[in-house]
Amino acid sequence: MDTQPVVMRTDRREPTAAVTTSGVATGILMGGTLGVMSSAVGSACPPLEGMILVIEAVDQAIGSMDRSLTQLLRSGVLHGVAGVAVGQFIRSANPQSGKWSMIDVLGDRLSSLGVPILGGLPIGHGPAPFAVPLGTLAHLDAAAGELTVEPGVS
Repeated sequence: MDTQPVVMRTDRREPTAAVTTSGVATGILMGGTLGVMSSAVGSACPPLEGMILVIEAVDQAIGSMDRSLTQLLRSGVLHGVAGVAVGQFIRSANPQSGKWSMIDVLGDRLSSLGVPILGGLPIGHGPAPFAVPLGTLAHLDAAAGELTVEPGVS
């Protein structure tokens, strides 16, 4: 924990960098592991209106990712979300010829939100992930490839 903002930049080598769109958004950063979030719908997953959603995953198959994103969308939890920060999807859905990839599923489901999306962020279960405080103000600039998260401590 630090009293300075956490600034992350897109790593173009990360597969999720391909889902980046354009635009800027500011809001409280909320989210986490995709599967855990979708399993909390109806009990512990609050509405994310006006917030920046951060998602990441580990060991997720295409069907699981699709199901989790569709559940979050259909439940209304993502209604009014300001932006989406996409972290690492480690050991998730290796591409198969003639089948949808992880990027296809993420792009299809997240684009329906019509908000700025910034992928390729070093958030998740990778070798050197950033620790980011949830519940703090964040600014997402997709064109600049940057997510700035205010400190969680003062």
